[in-house]
Amino acid sequence: MKAVAHATPKTVGIGWVQAIVAAAVRGGAQADALLERAGMAALPKDPLARIPLDAVVRLWRASAELTGDDAFGLHMGQSIEPTSFNVVAYTLLSSTTLREGFGHLQRFQRLVSDGARLQLVEQAGQAWMVYHPVQERLAFAPMQAEAVLSCAVRLLGWILGPGFAPLRIRFGHAAISPPAQYRAILGCPVEFNADFNGLELPAHLLDALLPARNPELCRLHEALARQHLASLEQTAGVRTRVEAVLQQMLAQGMVHKEPVAALLGLSPRTLQLRLAQEGTSFAETLDAVRHRMALDYLNDPLLSLGQIAVLLHFSDASAFYRAFKRWTGQVPGEYRRGRSTT
Repeated sequence: MKAVAHATPKTVGIGWVQAIVAAAVRGGAQADALLERAGMAALPKDPLARIPLDAVVRLWRASAELTGDDAFGLHMGQSIEPTSFNVVAYTLLSSTTLREGFGHLQRFQRLVSDGARLQLVEQAGQAWMVYHPVQERLAFAPMQAEAVLSCAVRLLGWILGPGFAPLRIRFGHAAISPPAQYRAILGCPVEFNADFNGLELPAHLLDALLPARNPELCRLHEALARQHLASLEQTAGVRTRVEAVLQQMLAQGMVHKEPVAALLGLSPRTLQLRLAQEGTSFAETLDAVRHRMALDYLNDPLLSLGQIAVLLHFSDASAFYRAFKRWTGQVPGEYRRGRSTT
């Protein structure tokens, strides 16, 4: 009998939480009243501390209530500083290209928050950085998506230079503050009630050399980020850790146990033994992650079936179709059409 997998509680890095509190205080809230309304005690001083994701959702709601600012998410994102991301920001800033930096961000996303999955989609000479919220029990407020994309604009300004502006931004919700305010803060056209939350930029920027690139420094920051990630994940089961790595790195070809084992600080044999102790195998874990991500990708209208096959690192589209038929009894197109009519 296979062991039952238990989901690891989702948490948020203390740097992001401190940035929310600081923005709310600047907006007129009292820190003690804010934390009390969110049901939180004083914030821990440990720079690697984690806060439960649902507690952070309550903090967002309390921040909006106590500041009375409909655009609190936008303002918080624009006030963010590199220290809010700890070593992750410095890894991005020293990357050689934006594409490399985005890969680092995907790999080390958990150090900032478990409440997001980030995706890069390229088509027709443009690139979309897409934000997928990952919730626990409490639903995210629209301002949280606004904060993430506002923060992304500021982050790209650090990386690409102060003259950067996105081509456009899309939100999956209706405007919650005057539309002109979005344009003024974000510096680009903004669309609402979209199928996804994302930021568009010219695809050629992904491979342009970055002004502050420093490969040696980037390697040092990456090594430190790996240490922090290993510390964060050491209490999680091996299957959970493998799933997290595969979900972030699958599109870059991470489909063999050797590189996954290396990222987790294990030998391939030890990895396989640990997975067997949890009632599974590397192949079964990879299959389960592909299945879950395929269902997610098929809900994204930007992605063609061929692109999904590539993102899931199948050898070709027909291999993806066969796997999907095995998982669901349907081919991908049938599943997508069925979802669009519900």
